[in-house]
Amino acid sequence: MKIIVDFILKKNIIKWSDQETDFIMSDKTIFYLGIKRNKCELSICGESDERVKELVYATWELLAWYDGYFYTPISYKIDGIEHNTDELISVDYYVTDKKWISSAPLLGRNRRGISEKTLNFYSNIRYKGRREKSMNESMFSSYFYLISKGYANLNIEHRLVLLMHICDGFVLEFLNGNKDNNGGNINKILHKLDCRKYKQGAGMLGVNPSKAMKALGYTRDELTHYEYKPDSLGSFMENPNTTTDEMVNIYTFYVLVLALRIAVLETIGESIEDKVKEYILNGKLGWIKLEKCLDGKEALSKNDMKQMLQNCQTKNEIDEEV
Repeated sequence: MKIIVDFILKKNIIKWSDQETDFIMSDKTIFYLGIKRNKCELSICGESDERVKELVYATWELLAWYDGYFYTPISYKIDGIEHNTDELISVDYYVTDKKWISSAPLLGRNRRGISEKTLNFYSNIRYKGRREKSMNESMFSSYFYLISKGYANLNIEHRLVLLMHICDGFVLEFLNGNKDNNGGNINKILHKLDCRKYKQGAGMLGVNPSKAMKALGYTRDELTHYEYKPDSLGSFMENPNTTTDEMVNIYTFYVLVLALRIAVLETIGESIEDKVKEYILNGKLGWIKLEKCLDGKEALSKNDMKQMLQNCQTKNEIDEEV
């Protein structure tokens, strides 16, 4: 069987995204992945139909861990015969909500670690279910649902507590977590990033930086058991119904998603460069400054700043094309 899928991506800075990978696996399966500008071609050819299909989905999911969203299929061929791309979207979570696509940074950039080793490792841990006395399959799927189109209108607090449960479960399964310390497990995920920068962002949103780490565990317990915790994230909000205070939960969700993506990739043997980790966190701090007008008091309005950022992005894209 030979499957060829063409995907469309969001527009990225070209030098950070373009990549070509090809190899022949030990079972003679031929693998090709080509990403150029906002297009991606995935071609897998092998003797086992089941194996080829498994590799297609494993690759698609690994790309989502690296880039933060599922690429959109625009062409799907099996042995040269065109099929409807809807057949490929076997589960709803393969369609990512637009807001998470637009905000997702590249972790691997143009060095995404797609190899026989990573694909096999990922498949082995990803698809372990109750039959194997494991909850891995549900845990991974739950994360993808959280950023899916189907969950577009999910309340941010519900979204955050579900993510915290996923982080807790991932640490228990893969990072020697402690069943009696849920907050510590969540913090272990957060430590995949620079916690000082996380605290800095939390402080900019009104959360006491010295309590920002412990606040995660209290928040999980508060939202799980509906028992008010005086040091939860919500306790620092002056008015939980305002857009500004909702940013506390949104910011925490963004950062935990980034940390979890890194944790998953490192678990399968990949590594994310420190400069990339710093870059993506600086981006979140810049978002807070922009939304709360913490910079540019003497000169620029929020709209002016947004226009500047858009112009800079356009210039960078032009420079890359030249």
